[in-house]
Amino acid sequence: MSTQFISQPQDAFRLGDFLLEGFAQSGWTEFRGASAFVKRSGTKHIKGAMKAFVARGGAVRFTAGVDAGGTSEQGLRDLLDAVDNGAGIFVYGNGSSSTFHPKVYLFRNDQAAHLVVGSGNFTEGGLYTNYEASVLLKLDLSVPADQEILAAVTESLDIWSTAAEGECFPLDAALLDRLTAAKKVPDEKVARAEEKTAREAAGEEVENIFTRRGVRAAPKVAAVILPVEDDVEVDPEDEDDQALEVPQYPPVDPQAGNHTTFLMTLQRTDVGVGQTTKGTQRRSPEIFIPLIARDTDPDFWGWPHLFVPDAGWAGPTDQHGRGKMDRTNVMVRLGGATFPVTMWYNPDKKDLRLRSEYLRSAGGIGDIFYMQRANGAGGFAYYVEIVPVGTGRYNSLIPHCNMQVRNSHKLFGYL
Repeated sequence: MSTQFISQPQDAFRLGDFLLEGFAQSGWTEFRGASAFVKRSGTKHIKGAMKAFVARGGAVRFTAGVDAGGTSEQGLRDLLDAVDNGAGIFVYGNGSSSTFHPKVYLFRNDQAAHLVVGSGNFTEGGLYTNYEASVLLKLDLSVPADQEILAAVTESLDIWSTAAEGECFPLDAALLDRLTAAKKVPDEKVARAEEKTAREAAGEEVENIFTRRGVRAAPKVAAVILPVEDDVEVDPEDEDDQALEVPQYPPVDPQAGNHTTFLMTLQRTDVGVGQTTKGTQRRSPEIFIPLIARDTDPDFWGWPHLFVPDAGWAGPTDQHGRGKMDRTNVMVRLGGATFPVTMWYNPDKKDLRLRSEYLRSAGGIGDIFYMQRANGAGGFAYYVEIVPVGTGRYNSLIPHCNMQVRNSHKLFGYL
């Protein structure tokens, strides 16, 4: 077992990153979890990735608390939509003063499990911007002690996701209507309006003891994952200069390499979101880097010294005895967003892959993938651009894509 402490909001890797990476990881077969509060501010970041996980066969069993008005109608409705009308989604409550308050998130397969236990709810604050503390445990299920930890966690998750009249209910549309009518889950639009009216009615000037400090913002939600909903509103009071939060990213290690920039033309496998054959699974969000490109400048990718063997890998190894290798939480800047990317190598697939919905959704077939290593001072190891076909910049860069990949239309080069 290995452990990692996650401190938000300052850490480069936050709870939301853990969830997005987990849902994108093709090796996981099941996601389980429990959260005291679920709101659309959180589900808007995760809904698309969860839906894709389910579409390719992943199982979900998740429990939301409905105490203290912390879970909203919109948050639960997103879960219903993400998990095939709510199959595997539960709500838990207690009619007494005892509050359902856990925050547990688990990905697993038969060989390994990654578990986060901490303070972060399924809200944008809990996933990204609040001050939260969590511990990530990476369990090797061939180790008896790790098996015991997983068994203890699973036992509690089972209790919280087993139907029990008056305590735990499977979520469906009819139950959500009952919860809304009973005012157990508020409508976020109504709650915001009521809060604003109460502030205006009070009209009192009170001392602001604490200084307003900007924290690192949550990543923007890619439209390809979840279109902006009509009822996700911006509070106009947050538009004055004092309320603007400027993302700040802690420095990362400078990225080494013999070249400054990598160029590659994107092909269908790099930008496609799914198979055209009916019934096949949605493609994982990945950019495919040929091994010949990786091996032309291994240091540019941190290969192999920055990659860690996957403890749960039971597949083939390459001629060097390496199985599946991962380099996680590689900070990348694309446009105005800075976000983590997972690099991974699978000897069975015979390529290096960059897993990120943001990267995959940015380009089109034939566009140039421009990746420049950085000194880390801005909080990212690589700066990325997508250079569209037909632009002047494309015309100036395409001559430098002067190396071809065998049996492929893909071209690449280094500057």
